[in-house]
Amino acid sequence: MEKIFKWFRSIFMVMALLMAFQVCLNAQNKVDSLTDELKTEIFKRMKHFTFGFYVDAYYNGTINSKSDTSNLVPFASNCPVQNQIRMNVAAIEIGYTADKVRGMLALQFGDAPDLLALPESQFIKNLRQANFGFHVSKKLWLDFGYFINPVGLESTWPVLNDLSTVSIGGYYEPGSVLGVKLTWNASDKFSGGIMFGNPYSLAYEKNTHIAALIFINYQPTPRLTFNYNNVFGNQAVKNAQVKNDILYNNFIVQYDPVDQLFFTGQLDFAAQTNSRMSPDTNKIATMFSGLIEVKYLFLSKFAITGRYEFFNDYDGFLSGVYSYNNKQRGLFTQGFSAGLEFKPIKIGYIRMEYRHLYADHGNDVFMSGKSDQLQSVVFTTGIRF
Repeated sequence: MEKIFKWFRSIFMVMALLMAFQVCLNAQNKVDSLTDELKTEIFKRMKHFTFGFYVDAYYNGTINSKSDTSNLVPFASNCPVQNQIRMNVAAIEIGYTADKVRGMLALQFGDAPDLLALPESQFIKNLRQANFGFHVSKKLWLDFGYFINPVGLESTWPVLNDLSTVSIGGYYEPGSVLGVKLTWNASDKFSGGIMFGNPYSLAYEKNTHIAALIFINYQPTPRLTFNYNNVFGNQAVKNAQVKNDILYNNFIVQYDPVDQLFFTGQLDFAAQTNSRMSPDTNKIATMFSGLIEVKYLFLSKFAITGRYEFFNDYDGFLSGVYSYNNKQRGLFTQGFSAGLEFKPIKIGYIRMEYRHLYADHGNDVFMSGKSDQLQSVVFTTGIRF
């Protein structure tokens, strides 16, 4: 009897151990299941994110720069320090795009963001953009935050340009905007929208006046694109007694007749109230600037680009007033650039550019006020993915 009791006890203990082990296995499976669900959810959400990284280094060699007492190149939107190997931009980009919501955060460091930040706007210099938006309807998006201004073809990021340097007209274009944006994607050929906010740039001081912007994009054929962008509003600083209402217009045409050839034209026209030079200070002042650019691809990894540019701010309401042969007037410059690009990989580039700028009427605005011309050879290399 005792042997039978011990035998049943042994069987019971074995069954109890097996049941306990099975419970542990079930519990472990349950935990694994929850972990897998969590992983699945994370990966599901991560598929809406994009991550980017960008670095650009440069050397801006100024020709005949012995008489120049400054190491900064005037009117430079990037590559601003001469005769040194420097870092233009080091940036991180994070994007999120889903059916009903989207967002973008881009942080930047280097010479370009440091140069273009006003002293009172230093807190924002490392932000290239930081915004989010909602899909209001099938063709409408409503976004809030800090945006890249749609005015202008050129960027302070060389990777986005065919030539690394930015024209003087591009230097004086309105800067990024902190506000709200409504975008209408009408069709594959037509889109546009409107923005309201406060612009940040060298030419337009930060103030309490809200500016409005309109942007329109039309692509009648895959090889032809038209863009019109503008900014309008009071650009006078806070508490100023006189209003400086500006209408800044930007027109861009891009035409690619064949796969290897690209033509680009840009014209800017601005008018601002109460901005003429003395004695007509209550009248409207105007500014014209523009560029023509041609790019040709060859041997699959090489490209050559040429650009002509001009900038004419007669009353100096953007550029300030200079002396031309004992006559007062705003900045008037012309110039051309030619560049060669080699792309060893799709995400990287190496460029060499020759640039020649000159100011008409003998205005010495280059070389620390000692020359009316600026010649430089600029090397840039970068990678972005």
